[in-house]
Amino acid sequence: MGENQFVTLDDHPLTTEEPFHSDELEKKFKDLNVIDPEDKQIPPAVIIEKEDPNLIPALVPNITKEGDEEDEDEEMDEELHRITESNRYIPFDEVIPPIDLTRVRSLRSQDVDIRRHLLVFADKPSITKKSDRIMVKNHYGAGPEGQLAAQLKPKRRQRSYLVACDFSDESFNAIEWTMGTMMRDGDQLYVVTVVNRDDNPEAVKQAGLSLSKELQKASEAVTEKAKKILDQMLLFDVALITYAICGRVKDVLSKLISELQLTMVVCGSKGRGSMKGLFMGSISTYLVHKSPVPVTVIKPQKTKKTKEKKPVKASPLSKSVESGQLAVDELSSKTSS
Repeated sequence: MGENQFVTLDDHPLTTEEPFHSDELEKKFKDLNVIDPEDKQIPPAVIIEKEDPNLIPALVPNITKEGDEEDEDEEMDEELHRITESNRYIPFDEVIPPIDLTRVRSLRSQDVDIRRHLLVFADKPSITKKSDRIMVKNHYGAGPEGQLAAQLKPKRRQRSYLVACDFSDESFNAIEWTMGTMMRDGDQLYVVTVVNRDDNPEAVKQAGLSLSKELQKASEAVTEKAKKILDQMLLFDVALITYAICGRVKDVLSKLISELQLTMVVCGSKGRGSMKGLFMGSISTYLVHKSPVPVTVIKPQKTKKTKEKKPVKASPLSKSVESGQLAVDELSSKTSS
C-alpha cells in the first residue's frame, strides 16, 4: 500500500459473516489516514461548484448563466413565444393564374381555377328600401369584386327577363327554366314577389307582422332562393335583382313591366301562395293579353308514372316431370322414380 493512499473499511469486500470489530485495528486505520500538513506532494483540495447538467436554464425559473442578464432571457422567451404562436396557423393564399387575353376569347375555355374564382356572387350587394318595396341587386359571375375587365365583358346586347314568384314549385321551376334556358352571359334577371295584404286580411292578422317586417321576410326568402338556383349555373357577369313589393299582383306586375326594359316575362302556369291565382285563366292570361313584351308561361313538367311490375309465377310442373319419368331438356337424364 502506498504511503499517500487512503485506506477505508469500505475498500474491503464484505463477507457473509459479521465483520470482526477491533479498536486497535480502527486506530491503525485512522493513523494511516492522517495527512501530514508539511507534506507538499498532496495539493490542497479545491471545491468548484458547477451547475447541474440535467437542468435547462430556459425552462427553470431564476436560473441564469454567469454574465447573462434576465432581460435578455425574457426577450428570447418573448421572441420564441411569438414565433410559436405564428406557426399555429399558416394562411393559404390561393394563387389565381392570370387570364391570357391574347389567346383565349371565351371565359368558359379558361383554367378551372379562374372559372371557380369568377363564378361567385359579389361580396357587397346593393339594397334599396322604400315604404312599399325592397330591392336587392346581386352580381354573379364576375368574381368577389363584381367587375370584369373590359376585354372580358360579353359583346352581345344585354337582355332582361322578369319572373313572377309566389314561392310555389311552379314559380321556382319558371326561375330555373329562365336561368338555364334563356339567359346568357351579361344578361340580367328580375325576380318579383308581391305581398298582397289588401286581399288577405285574415292571413295578415294571423301572421301578426308589420308591413316592413313582412317585406323584409319576403325579400330575404326570394333572394336566397334565386341565388341558390343561380349558383348552379355557368353564367358570367349576370345581374340578379329581386323585388318584394306590397300591392295587388296585377297592378304591381303591370307597373314593373311598363317601367323596366324587358325582353321577356316568365311566370308559372299554376300558383299556390301569397300570389293566389297565378295560373292560366287569371294572372297568366292577364299578362299574355296586356303585357307589351312577350310572355312565356311555364307548365309543370309531367312525370311518367311507373307501372307496377307484377311478379311472374312459374307454371306448375307436370306429374311426369315431378316424378322424374320425363326429362326437361335433352341434356337431362331420366331419373329413377
